[in-house]
Amino acid sequence: MPPKALNLEYTIQKIQELPTLPSVLGKILATAADPDASAIDLGQHIAADQTLSATILKLVNSPYYGFYRQIRTVTQAIVVLGFLEVRNLTLAATAFKALRTPGNSHYRSALWRHALGTAFAAEMCAKHLDYDLEGTFEAGLLHDIGKVALDVLFHDAFIAAYNAAAAGEASSCAAEETEFGFNHTQVGGVLAEHWHLPESVVEAIRCHHAPQSATIDPSLTQLIALANEIAYAAQLGERETGSGAGMLQAMARNTGLTGEQLATVVDALVKERDRIDELLGMLASD
Repeated sequence: MPPKALNLEYTIQKIQELPTLPSVLGKILATAADPDASAIDLGQHIAADQTLSATILKLVNSPYYGFYRQIRTVTQAIVVLGFLEVRNLTLAATAFKALRTPGNSHYRSALWRHALGTAFAAEMCAKHLDYDLEGTFEAGLLHDIGKVALDVLFHDAFIAAYNAAAAGEASSCAAEETEFGFNHTQVGGVLAEHWHLPESVVEAIRCHHAPQSATIDPSLTQLIALANEIAYAAQLGERETGSGAGMLQAMARNTGLTGEQLATVVDALVKERDRIDELLGMLASD
């Protein structure tokens, strides 16, 4: 267990020891964002990693999608599901694997469940607002990645902070600051830089609890902050609660989302809970 008020510089050094995302992921994300790229182009990059391609095919052929016939190739999966869906599956599978440790317990599953819920909510909101979807899913999925990093690096201290937040003694950030001297948003930002994620995504991870401080892409950061709260409202939080209905509605107004659209997103995310649990279960068993 690290000492109280652990030095952030030491933690940054430890983050550099964490696994990086596979280089093939960068090629996959770039290809998916290229309007001139084909399903074959994207499929070739995924197929270059045999483990990743096997995982994608396993997910695509699962009851989660319910196709009546078997999808046999990654290229076929891209044609059937579309670039964005396969891109998002690839990111989820890769991130989950990169920070997977033996003996992951219920609270870690809860963290990833919240992450997937936030990613789904972020994309739903972006579509209502007619925002560019680029960066939305990954920023939502990885917004709390600092919590996972703290758990991997300093398990006992993280659990102490997590339990304090779960018991309602403090917010997650406040509990972490008491235990470490800093919180998961700072750690998440450093890890996102270590993974060479786009600056706008790094900022959304670092500032999702203080979206007013964003300068690179304030709209994306506000969207992720809102999606985080929507995930709590849809009971896809961890064990702590969100900021409440009043704050949620205020955050929605700040992004331009109407009250009716907000209710639609929350209801849609509630209906997705079983599918999110199914997807998470498949990732965990891979």
